[in-house]
Amino acid sequence: MLVAIIAILGAAIFVMSWTGDDDDVAADSTTSMPASSTTNTSSTSTTTSTTTTTIPVDCTVPGDDANDEASDTTTTEAADPADGDADLPADDEEIVVPTLGPSSSITTVGLDTVNFGMTVKQAETAAGTSMIPCAPVSSCYRVTPTDAPDGISFVVHQGTIERVDITEGPITTRSGVGIGTAEDRIIELFGNQIERAINDDSSVDLIFVPQDEDDAEFRVIFTIRDGVVETFRSGRTPLVLEKSACTET
Repeated sequence: MLVAIIAILGAAIFVMSWTGDDDDVAADSTTSMPASSTTNTSSTSTTTSTTTTTIPVDCTVPGDDANDEASDTTTTEAADPADGDADLPADDEEIVVPTLGPSSSITTVGLDTVNFGMTVKQAETAAGTSMIPCAPVSSCYRVTPTDAPDGISFVVHQGTIERVDITEGPITTRSGVGIGTAEDRIIELFGNQIERAINDDSSVDLIFVPQDEDDAEFRVIFTIRDGVVETFRSGRTPLVLEKSACTET
């Protein structure tokens, strides 16, 4: 009997010892990550740099930026001509076609259909396109046509267009003189109708003086640098003679 009791007590002690070992294993398996691993883990932050884009255009449309963005992002699907419900121009609706293009030419009195002495509204009608102010409207400011070759700006003085400047692009005079034309070619074409003036920046102005009395108050001026036309302009005196048209007015 005593032997049996001793055997039972021994078995109980063995079971309790085995269970304790399991608890130790379980405790080891749930041990958290070392503190050093936690402190070495950091979140990655992405820095987005702001890129400023410089748009090489001086003239901007005045108005609400939000409205401008909305108009820029809205696309209109063209109507299918075969669709009987397609919107077609009314018989009495005038279709405006822009007139200023690569073949437009400068004269002593204007550019193509836009003549000096026109109001901005009249010029827009003549050119078939809007004129964008390059600066706040004042007694003297510039406008540029939206639907036309690059490099064209008109000077508005006291409410009327009095000058046009060409700084790039395909526009030429009726004689074919434009950006890049050689100085010698201008002298060959116009001879003694050319007056010469040296500017402060060492460029040279070749000033075409009309012989027609009706054009006596107008000039076409070619600014020469390195032997070729860098820019040219046409307009009414004295405004056309100024290097910067609106500086003194």
